[in-house]
Amino acid sequence: MKRLTKRSTNVALALCLAVLGMAIEARADCQDARGRIRETQIRAPNDPMGRTLSNVDGVLNGAGTSLVTSTNEAAGGVLTATSLDVFVTIQGDLLTATGAVQLTPIPDKPAGEFRENATLTITGGSGKYDGATGTITLKGRAHNLFGPAITTFNVTYQGSVCGPNIKEDGDDDGDDRN
Repeated sequence: MKRLTKRSTNVALALCLAVLGMAIEARADCQDARGRIRETQIRAPNDPMGRTLSNVDGVLNGAGTSLVTSTNEAAGGVLTATSLDVFVTIQGDLLTATGAVQLTPIPDKPAGEFRENATLTITGGSGKYDGATGTITLKGRAHNLFGPAITTFNVTYQGSVCGPNIKEDGDDDGDDRN
């Protein structure tokens, strides 16, 4: 009986260690995401609420696009919007997010000059960002929001992106594709 108890204890210990090992292997690493985005509004009949095309520097180095999905005007000329955002890195990885945007008029500046504050909720992607989650905040300015000149946005971003394919050290120099 003593031998059976010892054997059962050893089997239970081995199973616990195996489950713990699988849990550690399945965890998602996180990467700090920070950089700069320069966006230009593209006026097109297929995107009546607006779309931007952007150059992205920093961790998400590459290009991006944002499609406005809803807009609302609040008190004091504050504009709110929602968006669908896509980033494609120079390594070919794709990150998707939904955005909640607030644009606040800047006092003593020409009409069309706004402060931008936005929160992007990561919804996934492909490649390195397959199964990704997290949050990124944007802060910056919108210029010529109502035209007639081209509307541009200059923002900084920072946040955290987590996922099963993300390296904890945040190495995103593009050398891993060799």
